Amino acid sequence: MADTTLTKLQLAEQQLETAIGLFVSRRDRVSAITLAGAADGILHGLVIKAGKQPFADYVIAMSEAMAGQTPSKAKVARHINDQLKINDLKHMDQDDDESVVLDVDISALGAILKAIANHHALVPEHPAFIKAMLQWTWMFYDGKQIRQDEPYREPAGKDVMKWYGERPEHLRKAEANLAKKVQSLKPELK
Repeated sequence: MADTTLTKLQLAEQQLETAIGLFVSRRDRVSAITLAGAADGILHGLVIKAGKQPFADYVIAMSEAMAGQTPSKAKVARHINDQLKINDLKHMDQDDDESVVLDVDISALGAILKAIANHHALVPEHPAFIKAMLQWTWMFYDGKQIRQDEPYREPAGKDVMKWYGERPEHLRKAEANLAKKVQSLKPELK
């Protein structure tokens, strides 16, 4: 078989598309976490190389706006991956437990959405497989749980939008502070 040359973006897109397929088909959401995490690792690096803001930097900016604290990039990246159990599924260190406790569905969804956020920083026009995933999320995820097994009445995303409209004042202020910070950035970083 002849060698094939793929760009890092193509590799990440293929991993992400497969992760999404495994997720929405319910075939293997554990592997979806690992694949989305691998895709995101590549995408995060590509975003930084392109001089753009990766998802982790957004989380840092929100932490600054909400709590007035600036956590390190390494701590934030590790924390996010720990919360989504990406690290637990990829590594086995000497002192690690031999089992992992996780909500497979929510971890897989989070890992995929994190990778999509970094992909979007590089490719503003979503490919069809990402549009399909975002549509699935609007239909079945209410911000707390996945509702795909419940009788479908209306998009679960309406609950997210309702919460957003009723969010606490401290979150509104933090968002305003973050928006001001983004406005003050150099045009090439926006």
